[in-house]
Amino acid sequence: MIRKLALGLLTMVGLALVGFAIFVSARQNLRFDAPYPPIMASADSAVIARGRHIVRDVAVCATCHSDPKLAGEIQAGAEVPLSGGRTWNIPPGRFYARNITPDPETGLGRISDQAVARALRYGVGHDGRALLPFMEMQGLSDQDLAAVVSYLRAQPPIRNVVPPQDFNLLGMVVRATVLARPVGPRQAPPRVSPRGLTVENGRYLAESVALCWACHTQRDMRTGALVGPKYAGATGMEEQDTPGVLWSPPNITADDKTGRLSGLSEDDFVARLRAGRAIPGSPMPWQGFQRMSDDELRAIYRYLKTVPPAERDVGPPFVKKG
Repeated sequence: MIRKLALGLLTMVGLALVGFAIFVSARQNLRFDAPYPPIMASADSAVIARGRHIVRDVAVCATCHSDPKLAGEIQAGAEVPLSGGRTWNIPPGRFYARNITPDPETGLGRISDQAVARALRYGVGHDGRALLPFMEMQGLSDQDLAAVVSYLRAQPPIRNVVPPQDFNLLGMVVRATVLARPVGPRQAPPRVSPRGLTVENGRYLAESVALCWACHTQRDMRTGALVGPKYAGATGMEEQDTPGVLWSPPNITADDKTGRLSGLSEDDFVARLRAGRAIPGSPMPWQGFQRMSDDELRAIYRYLKTVPPAERDVGPPFVKKG
């Protein structure tokens, strides 16, 4: 009897595993019909300049969408080609930043303006598949979305073949479950970008453009999900430019005990961002943030002061892996 029960249990487990394997396999190439934002690239120099500011100074897209060999030039403030190639070896697999120059064969040249805008806003690629949620800029205003597309179109095309994303077994499971739906905006993005010394502008810049929370919040490195208090820092983050080392973005809430913002006045905050890289190897894109305007930096400070303080000490900025 015990033998029969054990055999029956093993059979059920085996069938469940086979069923799950079929489920995962069937969900590797799901297609989604997200709307196309009515965005068209502009040749207006002011629009392109705004796009350059977002891409180069605030979102600092070159941090990911560039040749890893040019990391030193990026840190020095150079505007390197956005030809892709940076690699992440993380638990779900090996992933590559795409070529976002207008090259027709290996970049965005044959992808419509509306498809590029849809990828940024709804996380759906030109082929209809959900994109990895690495570009969390779904809240970009219509105005800034058009500016970004305009700037990307104005760049010289660079031919650079980037390998396809390489999901391992865990990655395939994550793709079939956690990443089975594309990530869109939490609320309707604004039509026009906020400006000036306002909390609203600071929230927009920190949440939807500079993405301060994306590094300064603890994540589950298997799924990318946020698992810690927002802006309260993170530990165990890997960075390609510092192999063998894990880094810990600090707590930037106004918590009296552990928050970096508690000891900084607004003027101190601006001065610190202007000062640039004080910790060698820090992956924060200081080179771009240094070029943000005083109004932008002060607005971000004012917004961060409204974030609920969270007590969390992440320890030293770097520790050796293992």
